[in-house]
Formats: sequence, structure tokens, C-alpha cells
Amino acid sequence: MRRLLLISCMMTATTPVFAQTIDAKGADELARTLSRYFGKTAIEKKILTVVPEADNYRVTFSTAKLLESLPKQDFFKGDFGEYSLLTKPLADGSWNVTSTAMPGGSIETTTPTGRESVQWSIDNANVSGIFDPKIGTFSKGSFSYGSFKMKSTSPTQDVDASANSAKGEFVGAAAAAGGVDVSNIQSAVDFQETMVIKTPPPADGTSTDGSAAAPPSAPAEALKVVIRGAELGVNAEGKGVRNLELLDLWAFFIAHSQEMKLKDTEQAELKTKLLAALPLWDKLSGAYHLADLGVETPLGAFAAKNISQELNFDGISKDGKYQYALRTNGLKYPALPIPEWSVQFLPTDVELAFGTEGLDLDTIAKAAIADMDLNREKPFSDEFEANTATAFMINPPKLVINKSLVRTADTELTVEGEVSFVAMKPESRTTWEMAGFDAALDRLTKASEQQPEIKDYIVFAKLAKDFGAQLPNGHIQWIVDQKADGSVNINGNPVKGPDPVVEPGSDDTLDGGVTLDDNVINPDAQEDDQTDTPPAQ
Repeated sequence: MRRLLLISCMMTATTPVFAQTIDAKGADELARTLSRYFGKTAIEKKILTVVPEADNYRVTFSTAKLLESLPKQDFFKGDFGEYSLLTKPLADGSWNVTSTAMPGGSIETTTPTGRESVQWSIDNANVSGIFDPKIGTFSKGSFSYGSFKMKSTSPTQDVDASANSAKGEFVGAAAAAGGVDVSNIQSAVDFQETMVIKTPPPADGTSTDGSAAAPPSAPAEALKVVIRGAELGVNAEGKGVRNLELLDLWAFFIAHSQEMKLKDTEQAELKTKLLAALPLWDKLSGAYHLADLGVETPLGAFAAKNISQELNFDGISKDGKYQYALRTNGLKYPALPIPEWSVQFLPTDVELAFGTEGLDLDTIAKAAIADMDLNREKPFSDEFEANTATAFMINPPKLVINKSLVRTADTELTVEGEVSFVAMKPESRTTWEMAGFDAALDRLTKASEQQPEIKDYIVFAKLAKDFGAQLPNGHIQWIVDQKADGSVNINGNPVKGPDPVVEPGSDDTLDGGVTLDDNVINPDAQEDDQTDTPPAQ
């Protein structure tokens, strides 16, 4: 469904301003323009049609015609019906776009494990927006639908999913520094997904040597998991997206899709268009959240007040930053088969955030474009691949741990820091901070009265506290420095010295630099040390 909606957006994303009169000539002109992005075959075979309808043009995409145009095969079957929209040129050069349907359909595939199928439907849909050819996207738009349903079946898993009352808004505008700034907000309520995980079908009754095998055992009971969420939300934002350049690049691929080889002039044109599309975007971010999550499993019901993911990507640049975060808050658990004392150590909140900095994709991308030759057996030369690997080893990106935490009923542990590489050896500095350390230690001490084996954990906990620094707020902090030579300091105190330096080819090394020490058995020792001790009888 989403792919077809994107296709419909691209249909209008490239249309020039025609005369305001709606007639067959204007429909033909619009169809020819769309053929630049979908190919002439799509128009000739009626996969894509444009006809006048009152004061609009109706653009229709037929999946049935598309499937008819594909080579005959038995692997895939599909039925998506037709998807159409109405578009009307406005006086300012923009286009009004509306649709009262989002496509439903079904897919069936045959796999080595059996038949798989997916069916989906969307009710009471409405899409509207204003498309601006000057930026190649919608200056504003919105959509809504009453309900969404999806059902899939396979030999190993069945899934039923649904959501209600979805809506979304889209805004786009030209960016001052080039490209387009876009934002998209979507939400749906009453999300539910039921998964039934089944035992794989048994193999046939023949063993590997051809003899009759023992009859298969009875299949295990299917595992059922139900996921519910009060609200599912998605936010996306792009800064400086090179939308027009990317559409122009797509049109080039469509125009040359039937060619086995590109002429030198065509390759030069392609490289020019690839360079023009860089850096693809300046900033790209996306996030989703699921509120009031509930998960029913055979172990019981798990819950979370909120779960979310966030992505933040620079475009292709010399000093790119790419970050990811996962946050889960308000975790609740059923009665689990674990010791009672450990229940209070289960996390109530988990937040993980990390990424990279200093990633030079600009140099690599431009070098790849310069080296590329699509008429070679290998589009990229061995020299380019070797130079790229060497450059990465010389100047690898830095790994960054943004402030992350694990919170329990008594404690909160946070960590942040960074990891860099010196001659491909890691060098890191991380700061760990814990609140509620003494409360956790007291809980362990009380538990050890009933379970003495816990005292082993208490020894390590007290040792960790001794290495830590007491902060004014009562927290304990550990600043851990690991050097490229293998040495480790905690709060400035050495806890591990540098790794031994072994000269290549020395008597204490094996092939590949493996060190022999007193704890390693030399397999040649028995041959060199011939004694009179008789072998055991």
C-alpha cells in the first residue's frame, strides 16, 4: 500500500504546468511526461493511464496490467486492483491532488517451506494535497483512513494486524541552502498484532540413507503472542533533500533501462547527475513511538508505557554523523520463573543511544563515481576498492555512546563516552555513573541470608565500589580509559598494564603472531624430549 502511495506521489512529482483547459490533449501531454519516470511501456500497455474527468485529470495505476506485462512464472501471484487519483492544475503552477481510496490487495508466493500469503485492506481513506513542481514534492498534504487490516499466513507463522483512525500531514518548502525541507507526521490508534508461531512442518518419512525413518513426533503447540498499543506515531523530517536531482537521476535510469551498455557520453551524463544529487540530503531524521504497549505471551503479560526509536543521519559529507536511539520506559513484567530477590533488579526503563562521528562518505562517493564504469565486468576497479579500504583503516570513524541508561526499582546506571581507533586498535573513554548502589548492595546482602551463593556477587560489588569515586549527589562514578596499547585505568588508577609487545619472527611466536607461554602446550615437545619412560600399557 505504502509503495503504491509513493508511486502516486511520483506521478505528480514531475508534471509541468499545462494549460488550464482540461482536455484529451492535456491528458496526452501529462501521460508523455509521466512516461519519462515510468517508461513508455507503462503508457503503451495501459499500466498507467491519464484521462480527462470533469475539471481534473484522472491518473490510474493498474496492478493487473503490470502483472500481465511481467514474464510468466509460478512463484508469485498478486491482486492489488487499481489505484487512481484526481489532479488539477492551478493558476500558480501547482497541482491539486485528491484520492478517496488507498489500495488493498493480496499476494501469494510459493517457497521451499510451503505457501505464503498476505491480504490487506484500508477503509474510508482520503488523500489530498497541493503538489509544487518547483520543489518536486507536496507543499502540503494530508491523509486519513478509518481502519487498516492485514492478515498473513505461512507454514511457520500466522499474523493478524489492525489499526484504526489513522491520519497524517506533510509539509514541504524550498531550503535556503538548496534542496527541499520536508516533514511528515502520522499516527494511528488501537494498534493490535497477533502472531501465532507454528512448529515447522515435519520432513518426509525417508532418512538420509534412503531407508524408512521413524514416524515424526506430534507437533508442539503453537506459540501465540499478542501485541497491543493505544497509539502508534511516526515523525520524519528532512533538511535540504535533493528531491529534484534524485527525480532527474531516476528519469535517467528509466530512459536507459533497456540498454545493455552505456555509451561514453551517457556514462559521463550519469556521473554528472550522481554528483548533482550529492549529498542526497543535509539532515534526515525519523522516529516512531508506541504508547501503552502490552504484550501477551505464554509467560504472561508484559507492558511498557512507551517504546520509541530515533534515527538521525547526515547526508554524504566529509564529517558525517549517524545516530540511533532506542527508549523503553515503564516496563512491567508478569510473574517470572526467577528468584524473588532478583525481581527488583529487572529494568523499568532502558535507553540506548549510540552512533558514529567523523565518517567521510563524501570522498568515497566522489571517488566511486569517478572510477565507475558500468561497461566493465566489475563496475569498480580493484585499485578503488583497495584505496577505499586503506583510507578507512587510516581514518576510521569514531563510535560515540550518547548518554544511555538502565533503571531499576532501586538504581540507575548511566554510561556515555566514545571509542576511536589507533592503527585499528580501539581506544576508549567511557563514564559510568550509578545511583542507588548502596540500596542494591543491601538488597543483595539480605538475599544472601537465604541464598549463600549470592555472596560471590557481593564481593565483586564491593570491589567495584572501591574503584569508584563518590560524587556530591551520592552517585558513584567510574571513568574508564582504555588505551590502544591494551592498558586500562579506572578513575586514574591502573588496573591493567599494556599488552606485551612481541617482535614478529621472535622465538616466542608462532605463525600469525600467536605467543607461546607456560600455559600453552607445544605439540613438538614430546618429539624433542625423548625419555626412557615407557608408554602406559
